[in-house]
Amino acid sequence: MAYDKKLLSAARRELERDREAHEDELEARRRDIYAREPRIRAIDRELSATAIQVLRAALEQGSDPEKAIASLRERNLSLQEERSRLLRGLGLPADWLTNRPMCEKCGDTGYEGAATCECVKRRYARLLKQQLSSVLPIEDQNFEKFNLSYYSPRIDPNMHDSPLENIKVNLFECKAYARNFGENSPNLLLYGSTGLGKTFLSTCVAEAVSARGFSVAYDTAINIIAAYETIKFGNGDGAAAAERAARYERADLLIIDDMGTEMGTAFTVSALYNLINNRLMAHRPMIVNTNLLPDELKKRYSPAVASRLLGEFKQLRFFGDDIRMLKSRMQNR
Repeated sequence: MAYDKKLLSAARRELERDREAHEDELEARRRDIYAREPRIRAIDRELSATAIQVLRAALEQGSDPEKAIASLRERNLSLQEERSRLLRGLGLPADWLTNRPMCEKCGDTGYEGAATCECVKRRYARLLKQQLSSVLPIEDQNFEKFNLSYYSPRIDPNMHDSPLENIKVNLFECKAYARNFGENSPNLLLYGSTGLGKTFLSTCVAEAVSARGFSVAYDTAINIIAAYETIKFGNGDGAAAAERAARYERADLLIIDDMGTEMGTAFTVSALYNLINNRLMAHRPMIVNTNLLPDELKKRYSPAVASRLLGEFKQLRFFGDDIRMLKSRMQNR
């Protein structure tokens, strides 16, 4: 998994803020309890001071520290029992003032040994989803909301199958892809006419993969090329374009939408080839959506680009009536 360094740092800062809030809440509890039962404050002070005092006295007197430790243990147990009784007398659990970490695995450090703790990964996954929701309607476009009723059950004589059965297969494939996504996942090529659910399904995949903590870069081919043009020719915000390009290149999953709508220049073909080929070499999965059929892809792009799209991607074809047009007619009735 390739972490987005900015988001990972944000997740760690969030953990630090949560830890501070947790400690502030505990301190507020202490102040409240000490005001209600001053004896508990006295016990806490003695518990924190006794160990140092007893051991220091034993060392200064040259006596056996084991006896001092045994005496200290007995005294501390007595104080802890008294403290528990007082707290229960206030209607509170015995551990009400115990400083327990929010995460038992890492003690709120964010690390399990040298590895990032799951508590940070959960925060990271949530931030990834928030970032994705700023560019995609993932709240409205997810697998739970994919509606099969728009697809016809009638057999298409040219395809020897119905749009409904076809989309069921594609939906199954996309769900399995999202569920099993990892660094060895295949690439997907979603192709067919407009308004058949390619963008919707790729958004569903993006939402599900992001929720599992993988970074997702999603953009149209036009915007992707624009970023590389800005970097190459300096005709815009170079820093922002470089940051976007880094996401395209390093994200765990890159989804290129509307491929084939960008200007067909030599620079465009070269930029797409470099991006796709570099990700293939690095084993970073991609999903490409296009309205072009395989033969049209061969005509549109160089043999190097077309061979990668058709040879290195699992192909899912979409056919049927334009869902957007169907929805529009239904709403206007």
